[in-house]
Amino acid sequence: MGPNEKDRFSKSEESFRKIDIGVEERAELLDKTQWARDFDWRQITSTVQFLKVMKAPKGAILFMEGVVESFMFIILEGTVRIEKEDEKGNKKTVAILGPGQMLGEMSLFNEEPRSATAVAVKEITVLFFRKEDFDRMSKEKPFLSIQVLTEIIKLMGERLRRTSGVLADYL
Repeated sequence: MGPNEKDRFSKSEESFRKIDIGVEERAELLDKTQWARDFDWRQITSTVQFLKVMKAPKGAILFMEGVVESFMFIILEGTVRIEKEDEKGNKKTVAILGPGQMLGEMSLFNEEPRSATAVAVKEITVLFFRKEDFDRMSKEKPFLSIQVLTEIIKLMGERLRRTSGVLADYL
């Protein structure tokens, strides 16, 4: 696959590559995640028609703080470190995410710069979902897009509750 092909993970991350597998295999991968816990098999197979499977090596930057890009991930294998720069420019680890967890979801709904940097701690495999894919899903399968949005909101709510609990410990 050449570096200029449209299936690159992101224009700014040249180290990613698409893994070509069929709908059934992608559905099996998604079915094993927490993300799909409320979906039946038909919904899972419909959803994965809009997702790509991607791999990135250890140390790859998935996205960078301050950059505007519109895509999210569901981690299938591997670990991702979320880093944020403090006022002095030092990188601080704010989270470690693993299989079944999503990241970058806010970029599907706003065009704001990323609030943190995501780095692959070791080689990772992800399901990759672009804003363009979500928009296409919304047009082609509106009920499914509502279900996907509902799942994203549920998981964001869980993350916010955990973050609020940690923040309360520091106050």
